[in-house]
Amino acid sequence: MPFPFQRLCGPEDRAIPRNYVYTWLNYALAASGLTGPGNEPLRYTPHDFRRIFVTDALSSGLPAHIAARICGHQTVDTTLGYAAIYPEDVINHHRAFFARRRSLRPSSECREPTAQEWQDFLAHFELRKVALGVCARDFGTPCVHEHACIRCPVLRPDPEQLPRLEEMRANLLVRLQEAKEQGWLGEVAAIEASIAAAEQKLAAMRDLAARHPAVHLGMPDFPGVVARIDTEQRNEDAKQQP
Repeated sequence: MPFPFQRLCGPEDRAIPRNYVYTWLNYALAASGLTGPGNEPLRYTPHDFRRIFVTDALSSGLPAHIAARICGHQTVDTTLGYAAIYPEDVINHHRAFFARRRSLRPSSECREPTAQEWQDFLAHFELRKVALGVCARDFGTPCVHEHACIRCPVLRPDPEQLPRLEEMRANLLVRLQEAKEQGWLGEVAAIEASIAAAEQKLAAMRDLAARHPAVHLGMPDFPGVVARIDTEQRNEDAKQQP
């Protein structure tokens, strides 16, 4: 029979009931004298050993879909939910993954960057800081929108710059009126595109500000302490007077 816990009952083998296994687990833990981090008694259930098995199997290299079939899970996501992931395991597996990848790539692609290349990399992130927020373009790529940040889709707007963008939108409306009066149709189309992009950025800023509202806590005061100090000072002055 495909049961990890079974016993002979008369002429046939039967699965051991879960409550029976749970009872003997408690007996074994009590006899071992093991305790938790706070000296509390350890408690296990039969289901905990499935989690222990999956964690140990996956960390030992067993593919997740194979572990899912062994456990009888319908999806791999259920099996992955059983695995306990520790920070040290994440670091070790991350390093091992890159070590395997680097062993398959030419050695010239895994060289250390020069001082100039590293400075260029750091300078790229400094250049991504703009008035309305942060530019999210990738390293080594030029600004394809010719620094028209209002219309740029990769701009990450900063909610604190909302007043600045509102002022820029007001200026665009003034320029749009002038362009219409002068008959500059090309300028009208460009300004209207900028206004539409500015309104989208304003909506994004207001949404971000609503998610993370700033709460002014004010300056702390201690009226009880001040009153007590003033009373003590007056009593001391009274003692010093003739």
